[in-house]
Amino acid sequence: MRWSRGRDARRERDDAATEARRRTLAALSGLGFPQPPSHLPLVADAADPLVLVDEEHVVQRALVLTVRVNLALGMPPELARTWLAEQGLLASLSPRERHLVAGEVEPDDSDEAQVEALWALAWVLGLVPDLDAGTPCGDQLASLMPDLRTGEPVTAWRSRTGPRRRYVEEVLPVLDLHLALTWGIADARLAGRPHPGHVDPSVLWERRRALEWTVGSGGHDAWDVVDLST
Repeated sequence: MRWSRGRDARRERDDAATEARRRTLAALSGLGFPQPPSHLPLVADAADPLVLVDEEHVVQRALVLTVRVNLALGMPPELARTWLAEQGLLASLSPRERHLVAGEVEPDDSDEAQVEALWALAWVLGLVPDLDAGTPCGDQLASLMPDLRTGEPVTAWRSRTGPRRRYVEEVLPVLDLHLALTWGIADARLAGRPHPGHVDPSVLWERRRALEWTVGSGGHDAWDVVDLST
């Protein structure tokens, strides 16, 4: 009887991954993307089910990315260090982020582009209702994260926004879609064609980074080296 329940659970996981791919394939043409090859792996199966990073780690990563993006927009590193230290977030920095807040390296366009990863994490935390692959980050993102200009504490931000991590059943189809979208971008690049879709490719790559990290080990050190191969 115990074995039977395990078999049923595996079947449910396979069914969920297959349904996610079906939804992906149905959505691609409307987003201006080609169909991927049939051998593009599903993002999960019974042997390798998705397991989400715990909510606290997702919150920490979103808060650190808020600082990272603000550094790219001109926030002084000393103010970033002070706020992160006051909120107990210094241990949540990736290697590049440690260099950024120490003022040892200058932010560049790749750091500013991570606003899209932050938008995806805001979705994972239930702060935005949809992650529309055809539209860049919304203007309301700044109001959804701590106000670093006033040094808003994390406790006040939590009370104001009430972040709650979504369930794996919600994340799985969105990750599967972004895998197919980034495959389409990579395939076009290899073939020398213009990129498909209606948004800059960095939008979709950075959102996939966030989603892949969310179903990974949850290590902050891994943020800059998330596997985005297709």
